[in-house]
Order: sequence, then structure tokens, then C-alpha cells
Amino acid sequence: MRVIEEGEIPAGVALADFKRSVHIAAEDLDDDGALGLVLEAAEATVATATGRPLTPRAVEFIATRGAWRRWWFPVLPVTELTGLAISDGAGGWIDQPLEGAWVQEAYDEPQLVIGADWPGRAVAGDLLRVQATVGGADAATRARLRQAIFLLAKEWFEAGIAVDGEQPPQLSFGVRLLMKQGRYRRPCEVE
Repeated sequence: MRVIEEGEIPAGVALADFKRSVHIAAEDLDDDGALGLVLEAAEATVATATGRPLTPRAVEFIATRGAWRRWWFPVLPVTELTGLAISDGAGGWIDQPLEGAWVQEAYDEPQLVIGADWPGRAVAGDLLRVQATVGGADAATRARLRQAIFLLAKEWFEAGIAVDGEQPPQLSFGVRLLMKQGRYRRPCEVE
């Protein structure tokens, strides 16, 4: 998955909410720059680990073509199918119409369904580029993911995590459990 969003992706958690939710030393509460960076990194980590981005974003997937009719997205929810293209064999893409293709079960097990009448079936090419808008967890999942983000950001901030070649500390039990509860795993890739 590659994020192709043109603008800035809004944060799924606010810095002010983070500050209210965790106990941080008073002298560190004014360090918005460091707190913001660690919060952003924690949100990205939780979204990647669970397959559930908190906020919507435009993304792109590359799937190998075959005789399949259904391709399961590796994230959820998928709120909109925005583009399909087939590789031209020379590093380019041939855009295809969306008619005859659709997203099914967008909030549970999102699948790209390619109908028998999809015009792209007649076009030669090994790869299919799928562009879609994904993200925006339901309320219950959102609450668990926000808590995991807050706990992870707090742990990292307090540990003074820096990118200097050291092994990062293991995730705490609470963070791992919250992410595991919210994790999405597609049941299969194609059918």
C-alpha cells in the first residue's frame, strides 16, 4: 500500500487529547514539538499494525492479475474506489473505467469485485493498480486504537526514543493487546 494523498493527512488523535489522557511531567507538557512527533509516529505504527487507519486517505495497491474475481484489501474500511489501471508492460499504466468493478463489504472484509462485464478484462497486462480511499474506524475500534496510540506515544516519549541505531524497546502488553483487538487480517487475497 502506498499513500497517494495529495494534501496533509489529518491526525486521528489531537495533541490536546493526548496531554489530557496521560500523565506527563509538568516540564514536558510544553514540548509540543516532541510530543507531536512521537504522537504522529505512534499513530502510524498502530495504523500499520492493525490495518485500520484512523482518518481517510487516498492510497494505491498493486495486485497481480489472474483469473480471480475478488481481491481482498489489506486494510479497512474502504470508503471509495477511485481508480483502476492495468500495467502496459513498459512501466506505465493504462487507466480503466470503474464500471463493472466495485467494493463489497467495505467496513467488514473489503473486497474489490471485478464483474464479468468490466472492460479491463480485455486488456493485456500482468498488474492491476487499485486506487481507493481508506480509513476512518468505527467508534468502538477508534476508542481502542486511540488508547493504544496514547499508551505507545507516552512510552516512547518517556523512554526518550531516538533514531540512533539502538534496538527499540518492545511494545508493552497493553499496547499489544489493544492493537491485537483492533487488527484486521484479510481472510484471503483472491478468489
